[in-house]
Amino acid sequence: MNLTICDNLKELRKKKNNTQEDLADFLTVSIAAVSKWERGECYPDIELLPKIAAYYGISIDDLLGFGEIRKKERIKEYEEKSNRLCCTGDRKADLELMREAHKEFPNDWLILNKLMWAMSYYEQEKNAQEIIKIGEKILAECTIDNYRYGAMDILCCTYALVLKDNEKAREYAKMAPPYYWTYNALAPMTYRDGGEEAIKFFQKNIFTLVNHLDFNIDNYRHAVLKDKESQRRALQIILKLYELMYENGDYHLAYQRIANWYDSLARLSRSKEETLENLSNAVKYAIKYDSLGDIEQHTSFLVNRLSFERNDNIYSSADMSTGNVSFKMLNNMNDSIYDFCRDDETFIKLIEDLKKVAVSG
Repeated sequence: MNLTICDNLKELRKKKNNTQEDLADFLTVSIAAVSKWERGECYPDIELLPKIAAYYGISIDDLLGFGEIRKKERIKEYEEKSNRLCCTGDRKADLELMREAHKEFPNDWLILNKLMWAMSYYEQEKNAQEIIKIGEKILAECTIDNYRYGAMDILCCTYALVLKDNEKAREYAKMAPPYYWTYNALAPMTYRDGGEEAIKFFQKNIFTLVNHLDFNIDNYRHAVLKDKESQRRALQIILKLYELMYENGDYHLAYQRIANWYDSLARLSRSKEETLENLSNAVKYAIKYDSLGDIEQHTSFLVNRLSFERNDNIYSSADMSTGNVSFKMLNNMNDSIYDFCRDDETFIKLIEDLKKVAVSG
């Protein structure tokens, strides 16, 4: 563990706006001694540490750098616990945790960023004004790109989806770099030599791009396509994308998304038979998702180096605080839109299958 007293002394002196001579006079030591401390050539005598700490109004631990080390360790604990909660989909508990962390570290950028994400996933409408306040603070004061882009993302979503202010949402969207200047767009040219690292990079990039296509087609469906036939075609194209990427049917994470798309198709179906067929697929994939193990390896050509891992935060987009995917599917099938086929044997069997797997939050 390295002492950081030399850097701390320089930083403290700048904040107090005093000189090496000011500190030397207070301690009755030479300016040369203070200069050596700041250059890291030697440390102050131990009996001077309480006086230096008192002079700057801090603890001896903070003066020596131990306070900063403990702070980083504590923040790391919060981050790891938050990631575990996100992986299990317990968004409510994650928000409670990040509020606790924020009380302890009100000005830490990582904590503020994770608090924003937690609020955006759980009770976003209720927390909208707080999200905006934190997001604007990050954009005004933080210089860490990842946190700034995260703030732009959440502010855009909050204004567009919660406050229905598309003009304001676009202001934040325009702050982000265009797609062709992102890391995912620029980095492929740096992996042309091949190798395992290149394979994993390209496969993860393909995975990400398909998810973005899914997102854009779905938004196009909601924003532009008004007739049922057009909406059906859009959903079928999304499903084709997943079939192409996961040629072996090893959807894993995508089971959840596919269940949602088949549920949406069931609501747009033209006949009882078509409704039941789409519902059957929705239920099948909901149960498959909830039955996955902790680690599942993909086998399809374009993703065979990737795996589904429940402790990997990339697979944590769903809010499972109210129940698993099967539980939500069970609730969806209580919708009155399905009353016309509720007494059908197939429908009854689907409900029975879901009940075996469904777990409430």
